[in-house]
Amino acid sequence: MDPDGNIAVVNFGNPDVLTFSPEGKLLKTEKAVQAGGDGIEIMQDGTKYISSVRQGGISRIGPSESAELIAENIPSAASICYDSDNNQLVVPMTSQSTLGFISLD
Repeated sequence: MDPDGNIAVVNFGNPDVLTFSPEGKLLKTEKAVQAGGDGIEIMQDGTKYISSVRQGGISRIGPSESAELIAENIPSAASICYDSDNNQLVVPMTSQSTLGFISLD
């Protein structure tokens, strides 16, 4: 969910990031850099981080900005979470049975 209470959804088959109102109305469609979305983390300012399990990258979409690739070559970058103590994303690499850490500093 984003800071406004809307629901954001990533797609495995394409790079679309869809934001719906709580009532289910499509509010906007954004594009991650890579298709194969598996995880999404939304920051308090509305910035979205999207992992691509198929293509191994992390896209960042800032409010009113186009997507940019901030990390790549991450094997099977699955669902992600935000570690606020260390200002980093934690990325499970399912094919490697390990975790990756991406600093946001």
